[in-house]
Amino acid sequence: MTSAVTAPSDLEPLLALNLTEGVGVVLYRRLLRRFGSLAEALKAPEHALREVPGIGPVLARAIRDQVRRGTAGREIETACRLGIRIRPFWDEAYPSVLKPLYDPPLVLYEKGAWTPEDAVSVAVVGTRAPTYYGRAQAERFARLLSANGLTVTSGLARGVDTVAHEAALKSGGRTVAVIGSGLRNIYPPENLRLSERVAERGAILSEFRLNASPNPKNFPRRNRIISGLSLGVLVVEAGARSGALITADWALEQGREVFALPGRLDNPQSAGCHALIKQGAAKLVESLEDVLEELTGVSRSAIAPPAASPASPGTDPPSRCAARDEERLLLGLLGPEPKHIDLLIAESRLASSTVAAALLGLELRRAIRQLPGKYFVRR
Repeated sequence: MTSAVTAPSDLEPLLALNLTEGVGVVLYRRLLRRFGSLAEALKAPEHALREVPGIGPVLARAIRDQVRRGTAGREIETACRLGIRIRPFWDEAYPSVLKPLYDPPLVLYEKGAWTPEDAVSVAVVGTRAPTYYGRAQAERFARLLSANGLTVTSGLARGVDTVAHEAALKSGGRTVAVIGSGLRNIYPPENLRLSERVAERGAILSEFRLNASPNPKNFPRRNRIISGLSLGVLVVEAGARSGALITADWALEQGREVFALPGRLDNPQSAGCHALIKQGAAKLVESLEDVLEELTGVSRSAIAPPAASPASPGTDPPSRCAARDEERLLLGLLGPEPKHIDLLIAESRLASSTVAAALLGLELRRAIRQLPGKYFVRR
Protein backbone atom coordinates (compact mmCIF):
# COMPACT_ATOMS: atom_id res chain seq x y z
CA MET A 1 0.00 0.00 0.00
CA THR A 2 1.34 3.44 -0.87
CA SER A 3 1.76 6.17 1.69
CA ALA A 4 -0.93 8.64 2.59
CA VAL A 5 0.58 11.23 0.28
CA THR A 6 2.17 10.39 -3.07
CA ALA A 7 4.88 12.74 -4.38
CA PRO A 8 3.89 15.71 -2.18
CA SER A 9 5.86 18.18 -4.33
CA ASP A 10 3.60 17.28 -7.26
CA LEU A 11 0.48 16.70 -5.19
CA GLU A 12 0.28 20.13 -3.59
CA PRO A 13 -0.10 22.13 -6.84
CA LEU A 14 -2.59 19.57 -8.16
CA LEU A 15 -4.59 19.78 -4.95
CA ALA A 16 -4.55 23.58 -5.16
CA LEU A 17 -6.19 23.29 -8.58
CA ASN A 18 -8.67 20.71 -7.31
CA LEU A 19 -9.65 23.05 -4.49
CA THR A 20 -10.39 25.80 -7.02
CA GLU A 21 -13.99 25.60 -8.17
CA GLY A 22 -14.26 25.41 -11.94
CA VAL A 23 -10.99 23.55 -12.58
CA GLY A 24 -11.09 19.98 -13.84
CA VAL A 25 -9.10 17.63 -16.06
CA VAL A 26 -9.62 19.69 -19.22
CA LEU A 27 -8.14 22.87 -17.73
CA TYR A 28 -5.42 20.85 -16.00
CA ARG A 29 -4.26 19.54 -19.39
CA ARG A 30 -4.39 23.00 -20.94
CA LEU A 31 -2.31 24.42 -18.09
CA LEU A 32 0.28 21.69 -18.57
CA ARG A 33 0.48 22.39 -22.30
CA ARG A 34 0.87 26.11 -21.69
CA PHE A 35 3.33 26.09 -18.78
CA GLY A 36 4.98 22.64 -18.89
CA SER A 37 4.30 21.82 -15.24
CA LEU A 38 1.75 22.57 -12.56
CA ALA A 39 4.37 24.23 -10.39
CA GLU A 40 5.11 26.72 -13.17
CA ALA A 41 1.41 27.23 -13.86
CA LEU A 42 0.75 28.19 -10.25
CA LYS A 43 3.63 30.67 -10.30
CA ALA A 44 2.19 32.39 -13.36
CA PRO A 45 0.63 35.84 -12.98
CA GLU A 46 -3.07 36.32 -13.62
CA HIS A 47 -2.58 37.77 -17.10
CA ALA A 48 -0.64 34.65 -18.17
CA LEU A 49 -3.30 32.34 -16.73
CA ARG A 50 -5.96 34.22 -18.71
CA GLU A 51 -4.17 33.22 -21.92
CA VAL A 52 -5.26 29.62 -21.30
CA PRO A 53 -8.58 28.87 -23.08
CA GLY A 54 -11.37 28.53 -20.52
CA ILE A 55 -9.71 30.69 -17.86
CA GLY A 56 -11.20 34.15 -17.49
CA PRO A 57 -10.38 36.91 -14.99
CA VAL A 58 -12.49 35.44 -12.17
CA LEU A 59 -11.00 31.93 -12.42
CA ALA A 60 -7.45 33.25 -12.85
CA ARG A 61 -7.89 35.29 -9.66
CA ALA A 62 -9.33 32.27 -7.83
CA ILE A 63 -6.31 30.13 -8.78
CA ARG A 64 -3.87 32.79 -7.59
CA ASP A 65 -5.85 33.26 -4.35
CA GLN A 66 -5.79 29.52 -3.72
CA VAL A 67 -2.00 29.49 -4.05
CA ARG A 68 -1.59 32.51 -1.75
CA ARG A 69 -3.77 30.98 0.97
CA GLY A 70 -1.72 27.76 1.10
CA THR A 71 -4.88 25.71 1.64
CA ALA A 72 -3.52 22.68 -0.23
CA GLY A 73 -0.58 22.22 2.15
CA ARG A 74 -2.84 22.36 5.19
CA GLU A 75 -5.26 19.93 3.53
CA ILE A 76 -2.44 17.42 3.03
CA GLU A 77 -1.31 17.77 6.66
CA THR A 78 -4.86 17.24 7.94
CA ALA A 79 -5.38 14.19 5.73
CA CYS A 80 -2.13 12.63 6.99
CA ARG A 81 -3.14 13.23 10.59
CA LEU A 82 -6.55 11.58 10.04
CA GLY A 83 -5.22 8.59 8.08
CA ILE A 84 -6.98 9.72 4.90
CA ARG A 85 -5.12 9.13 1.67
CA ILE A 86 -5.14 11.67 -1.14
CA ARG A 87 -4.85 9.92 -4.49
CA PRO A 88 -3.84 12.07 -7.46
CA PHE A 89 -4.84 10.43 -10.71
CA TRP A 90 -1.24 9.39 -11.43
CA ASP A 91 -1.05 7.42 -8.15
CA GLU A 92 -0.71 3.68 -8.69
CA ALA A 93 -3.58 3.13 -6.24
CA TYR A 94 -5.95 5.54 -8.04
CA PRO A 95 -8.76 3.40 -9.54
CA SER A 96 -7.59 2.51 -13.05
CA VAL A 97 -11.21 2.13 -14.21
CA LEU A 98 -11.73 5.89 -13.82
CA LYS A 99 -8.76 7.03 -15.89
CA PRO A 100 -10.35 6.47 -19.34
CA LEU A 101 -13.37 8.62 -18.44
CA TYR A 102 -13.78 11.97 -20.17
CA ASP A 103 -13.76 13.84 -16.85
CA PRO A 104 -12.10 11.71 -14.16
CA PRO A 105 -11.51 13.26 -10.74
CA LEU A 106 -8.13 15.00 -10.52
CA VAL A 107 -7.87 13.80 -6.94
CA LEU A 108 -9.65 11.22 -4.78
CA TYR A 109 -9.72 11.32 -1.00
CA GLU A 110 -9.79 7.76 0.32
CA LYS A 111 -10.52 6.20 3.68
CA GLY A 112 -10.04 2.45 3.65
CA ALA A 113 -8.61 1.01 0.45
CA TRP A 114 -10.01 0.63 -3.05
CA THR A 115 -8.26 -2.36 -4.68
CA PRO A 116 -8.16 -3.58 -8.30
CA GLU A 117 -10.44 -6.43 -7.22
CA ASP A 118 -13.12 -3.80 -6.64
CA ALA A 119 -13.26 -3.13 -10.38
CA VAL A 120 -15.45 -6.25 -10.48
CA SER A 121 -18.32 -4.25 -9.07
CA VAL A 122 -21.99 -3.49 -9.54
CA ALA A 123 -23.47 -0.20 -8.33
CA VAL A 124 -26.74 -0.64 -6.45
CA VAL A 125 -28.67 2.65 -6.39
CA GLY A 126 -32.18 3.97 -5.90
CA THR A 127 -34.55 6.23 -4.03
CA ARG A 128 -33.86 7.67 -0.59
CA ALA A 129 -37.41 6.67 0.43
CA PRO A 130 -37.85 3.06 -0.73
CA THR A 131 -40.97 1.00 -0.18
CA TYR A 132 -40.80 -2.28 1.70
CA TYR A 133 -40.39 -3.98 -1.70
CA GLY A 134 -37.52 -1.65 -2.64
CA ARG A 135 -35.67 -2.26 0.62
CA ALA A 136 -36.15 -6.01 0.33
CA GLN A 137 -34.86 -6.11 -3.25
CA ALA A 138 -31.89 -3.86 -2.51
CA GLU A 139 -30.94 -6.16 0.36
CA ARG A 140 -31.47 -9.27 -1.76
CA PHE A 141 -29.39 -8.18 -4.75
CA ALA A 142 -26.56 -6.65 -2.69
CA ARG A 143 -26.34 -9.84 -0.64
CA LEU A 144 -26.28 -12.07 -3.73
CA LEU A 145 -23.71 -9.90 -5.51
CA SER A 146 -21.47 -10.08 -2.44
CA ALA A 147 -21.96 -13.83 -2.12
CA ASN A 148 -20.75 -14.17 -5.70
CA GLY A 149 -17.58 -12.18 -5.06
CA LEU A 150 -18.59 -8.83 -6.57
CA THR A 151 -18.03 -5.52 -4.81
CA VAL A 152 -21.16 -3.47 -4.14
CA THR A 153 -20.71 0.24 -4.92
CA SER A 154 -23.17 2.93 -3.85
CA GLY A 155 -23.42 6.47 -2.49
CA LEU A 156 -24.02 6.12 1.29
CA ALA A 157 -27.29 8.05 0.94
CA ARG A 158 -30.42 7.24 2.91
CA GLY A 159 -32.64 4.49 1.56
CA VAL A 160 -31.46 2.06 -1.10
CA ASP A 161 -27.78 3.06 -0.77
CA THR A 162 -27.75 2.39 2.96
CA VAL A 163 -29.50 -0.96 2.55
CA ALA A 164 -27.03 -2.02 -0.17
CA HIS A 165 -23.94 -1.19 1.92
CA GLU A 166 -25.40 -2.90 5.00
CA ALA A 167 -26.28 -6.07 3.06
CA ALA A 168 -22.82 -6.30 1.52
CA LEU A 169 -21.18 -5.97 4.92
CA LYS A 170 -23.48 -8.56 6.49
CA SER A 171 -22.61 -10.96 3.67
CA GLY A 172 -18.88 -10.61 4.34
CA GLY A 173 -18.30 -8.86 1.02
CA ARG A 174 -16.60 -5.65 0.01
CA THR A 175 -18.39 -2.38 -0.53
CA VAL A 176 -17.35 1.06 -1.77
CA ALA A 177 -19.14 4.34 -1.00
CA VAL A 178 -18.68 7.49 -3.08
CA ILE A 179 -19.97 10.53 -1.24
CA GLY A 180 -20.98 14.03 -2.27
CA SER A 181 -19.33 15.77 0.68
CA GLY A 182 -15.91 15.75 2.32
CA LEU A 183 -14.63 12.79 4.31
CA ARG A 184 -14.73 14.93 7.47
CA ASN A 185 -18.36 15.77 6.84
CA ILE A 186 -20.13 12.45 6.32
CA TYR A 187 -23.68 12.85 5.03
CA PRO A 188 -26.22 11.88 6.14
CA PRO A 189 -24.82 12.16 9.70
CA GLU A 190 -26.67 9.07 10.89
CA ASN A 191 -24.49 7.03 8.50
CA LEU A 192 -21.23 7.99 10.21
CA ARG A 193 -20.89 4.59 11.88
CA LEU A 194 -21.82 2.85 8.62
CA SER A 195 -19.10 4.83 6.82
CA GLU A 196 -16.53 3.57 9.34
CA ARG A 197 -17.62 -0.02 8.73
CA VAL A 198 -17.46 0.48 4.96
CA ALA A 199 -13.91 1.83 5.28
CA GLU A 200 -12.94 -1.29 7.25
CA ARG A 201 -14.20 -3.61 4.49
CA GLY A 202 -13.76 -1.46 1.41
CA ALA A 203 -13.41 2.27 0.86
CA ILE A 204 -15.07 5.65 1.25
CA LEU A 205 -14.16 7.94 -1.66
CA SER A 206 -14.73 11.62 -2.41
CA GLU A 207 -13.33 14.15 -4.86
CA PHE A 208 -14.34 17.03 -2.59
CA ARG A 209 -12.21 18.80 0.02
CA LEU A 210 -12.12 17.27 3.49
CA ASN A 211 -14.63 19.69 5.02
CA ALA A 212 -16.87 20.08 1.97
CA SER A 213 -20.54 20.36 2.87
CA PRO A 214 -23.14 18.14 1.14
CA ASN A 215 -24.02 20.76 -1.46
CA PRO A 216 -26.86 19.51 -3.71
CA LYS A 217 -24.82 20.27 -6.84
CA ASN A 218 -22.13 17.81 -5.69
CA PHE A 219 -24.32 14.72 -5.92
CA PRO A 220 -24.97 14.56 -9.69
CA ARG A 221 -21.22 15.01 -10.19
CA ARG A 222 -20.23 12.27 -7.74
CA ASN A 223 -22.66 9.90 -9.53
CA ARG A 224 -20.27 9.70 -12.50
CA ILE A 225 -17.72 8.14 -10.13
CA ILE A 226 -20.22 5.58 -8.80
CA SER A 227 -20.99 4.41 -12.34
CA GLY A 228 -17.37 4.73 -13.48
CA LEU A 229 -16.17 2.38 -10.74
CA SER A 230 -18.70 -0.28 -11.74
CA LEU A 231 -19.26 -2.76 -14.55
CA GLY A 232 -22.95 -2.00 -14.34
CA VAL A 233 -25.54 0.01 -12.44
CA LEU A 234 -28.60 -1.66 -10.91
CA VAL A 235 -31.47 0.77 -10.28
CA VAL A 236 -33.60 -0.92 -7.62
CA GLU A 237 -36.40 1.58 -7.15
CA ALA A 238 -36.49 5.16 -8.45
CA GLY A 239 -39.11 7.80 -9.05
CA ALA A 240 -39.34 9.83 -12.23
CA ARG A 241 -36.98 12.51 -10.85
CA SER A 242 -34.72 10.32 -8.72
CA GLY A 243 -30.99 11.06 -8.62
CA ALA A 244 -30.42 7.37 -9.35
CA LEU A 245 -31.47 8.11 -12.93
CA ILE A 246 -28.52 10.50 -13.21
CA THR A 247 -26.24 7.60 -12.26
CA ALA A 248 -27.91 5.50 -14.96
CA ASP A 249 -27.34 8.29 -17.51
CA TRP A 250 -23.66 8.48 -16.58
CA ALA A 251 -23.38 4.70 -16.90
CA LEU A 252 -24.82 4.78 -20.43
CA GLU A 253 -22.44 7.58 -21.39
CA GLN A 254 -19.49 5.61 -19.99
CA GLY A 255 -20.44 2.39 -21.76
CA ARG A 256 -21.47 0.53 -18.61
CA GLU A 257 -24.46 -1.80 -18.35
CA VAL A 258 -27.69 -0.50 -16.83
CA PHE A 259 -30.22 -2.74 -15.09
CA ALA A 260 -33.58 -1.89 -13.53
CA LEU A 261 -36.07 -3.77 -11.40
CA PRO A 262 -39.75 -3.58 -12.36
CA GLY A 263 -42.21 -2.54 -9.68
CA ARG A 264 -45.93 -2.10 -9.23
CA LEU A 265 -47.59 0.00 -11.94
CA ASP A 266 -49.27 2.21 -9.33
CA ASN A 267 -46.06 2.82 -7.37
CA PRO A 268 -44.57 6.24 -8.26
CA GLN A 269 -41.26 5.10 -6.75
CA SER A 270 -40.87 2.68 -9.67
CA ALA A 271 -41.71 5.19 -12.42
CA GLY A 272 -38.03 5.87 -13.13
CA CYS A 273 -37.21 2.16 -13.43
CA HIS A 274 -40.15 1.61 -15.76
CA ALA A 275 -39.06 4.56 -17.92
CA LEU A 276 -35.52 3.16 -18.25
CA ILE A 277 -36.87 -0.26 -19.27
CA LYS A 278 -39.48 1.20 -21.62
CA GLN A 279 -36.89 3.36 -23.40
CA GLY A 280 -34.52 0.42 -23.81
CA ALA A 281 -31.93 2.18 -21.65
CA ALA A 282 -31.95 -0.55 -18.99
CA LYS A 283 -32.31 -4.31 -19.02
CA LEU A 284 -35.21 -5.65 -17.00
CA VAL A 285 -33.91 -7.72 -14.10
CA GLU A 286 -35.79 -10.42 -12.21
CA SER A 287 -32.88 -12.39 -10.76
CA LEU A 288 -29.15 -12.18 -10.18
CA GLU A 289 -28.62 -14.43 -13.19
CA ASP A 290 -29.99 -11.65 -15.42
CA VAL A 291 -27.21 -9.36 -14.20
CA LEU A 292 -24.38 -11.88 -14.25
CA GLU A 293 -25.18 -13.18 -17.72
CA GLU A 294 -24.85 -9.66 -19.12
CA LEU A 295 -21.67 -8.93 -17.20
CA THR A 296 -20.01 -12.19 -18.22
CA GLY A 297 -19.90 -10.86 -21.76
CA VAL A 298 -19.50 -7.18 -20.89
CA SER A 299 -17.36 -5.13 -23.24
CA ARG A 300 -14.26 -3.85 -21.48
CA SER A 301 -13.47 -1.28 -24.19
CA ALA A 302 -14.36 1.62 -21.91
CA ILE A 303 -12.85 0.13 -18.76
CA ALA A 304 -9.16 -0.37 -18.09
CA PRO A 305 -8.47 -3.98 -17.04
CA PRO A 306 -7.58 -4.29 -13.37
CA ALA A 307 -3.95 -5.01 -12.76
CA ALA A 308 -2.80 -7.80 -10.51
CA SER A 309 -2.35 -6.57 -6.97
CA PRO A 310 -1.63 -7.92 -3.52
CA ALA A 311 -4.61 -8.74 -1.37
CA SER A 312 -6.19 -5.96 0.59
CA PRO A 313 -5.26 -5.60 4.25
CA GLY A 314 -6.50 -8.27 6.62
CA THR A 315 -7.93 -11.64 5.77
CA ASP A 316 -10.28 -12.11 2.84
CA PRO A 317 -13.96 -12.44 3.73
CA PRO A 318 -15.51 -15.88 3.16
CA SER A 319 -17.33 -14.74 0.01
CA ARG A 320 -14.04 -13.73 -1.64
CA CYS A 321 -12.31 -16.98 -0.67
CA ALA A 322 -15.24 -19.01 -2.01
CA ALA A 323 -15.22 -17.02 -5.25
CA ARG A 324 -11.53 -17.76 -5.75
CA ASP A 325 -12.07 -21.48 -5.10
CA GLU A 326 -14.80 -21.52 -7.74
CA GLU A 327 -12.57 -19.69 -10.22
CA ARG A 328 -9.81 -22.26 -9.69
CA LEU A 329 -12.30 -25.08 -10.23
CA LEU A 330 -13.55 -23.62 -13.52
CA LEU A 331 -10.04 -22.79 -14.69
CA GLY A 332 -9.17 -26.45 -14.22
CA LEU A 333 -12.13 -27.46 -16.39
CA LEU A 334 -11.09 -25.16 -19.23
CA GLY A 335 -8.43 -25.78 -21.83
CA PRO A 336 -7.64 -24.77 -25.41
CA GLU A 337 -10.91 -26.27 -26.69
CA PRO A 338 -14.01 -24.06 -26.26
CA LYS A 339 -16.57 -25.15 -23.67
CA HIS A 340 -20.13 -23.86 -23.42
CA ILE A 341 -21.26 -22.31 -20.15
CA ASP A 342 -23.96 -24.99 -19.76
CA LEU A 343 -21.30 -27.72 -19.89
CA LEU A 344 -19.22 -25.89 -17.29
CA ILE A 345 -22.27 -25.67 -15.03
CA ALA A 346 -22.86 -29.40 -15.41
CA GLU A 347 -19.22 -30.39 -14.88
CA SER A 348 -18.62 -28.07 -11.92
CA ARG A 349 -21.98 -28.83 -10.27
CA LEU A 350 -22.18 -25.17 -9.28
CA ALA A 351 -25.20 -22.91 -9.56
CA SER A 352 -25.50 -21.04 -12.85
CA SER A 353 -25.17 -17.67 -11.08
CA THR A 354 -21.99 -18.85 -9.33
CA VAL A 355 -20.47 -20.03 -12.62
CA ALA A 356 -21.37 -16.77 -14.35
CA ALA A 357 -19.76 -14.70 -11.58
CA ALA A 358 -16.61 -16.85 -11.52
CA LEU A 359 -16.26 -16.70 -15.31
CA LEU A 360 -16.64 -12.94 -15.15
CA GLY A 361 -13.81 -12.71 -12.61
CA LEU A 362 -11.55 -14.95 -14.71
CA GLU A 363 -12.33 -12.99 -17.86
CA LEU A 364 -11.53 -9.66 -16.22
CA ARG A 365 -8.26 -11.10 -14.93
CA ARG A 366 -7.56 -12.26 -18.50
CA ALA A 367 -7.20 -15.89 -17.47
CA ILE A 368 -9.88 -16.96 -19.97
CA ARG A 369 -11.46 -15.64 -23.14
CA GLN A 370 -15.12 -15.67 -24.11
CA LEU A 371 -16.10 -16.67 -27.63
CA PRO A 372 -19.44 -16.00 -29.36
CA GLY A 373 -22.34 -18.12 -28.11
CA LYS A 374 -21.22 -18.27 -24.44
CA TYR A 375 -18.21 -20.49 -25.15
CA PHE A 376 -15.03 -20.07 -23.10
CA VAL A 377 -11.38 -21.07 -23.55
CA ARG A 378 -8.35 -20.82 -21.33
CA ARG A 379 -5.74 -18.26 -22.44
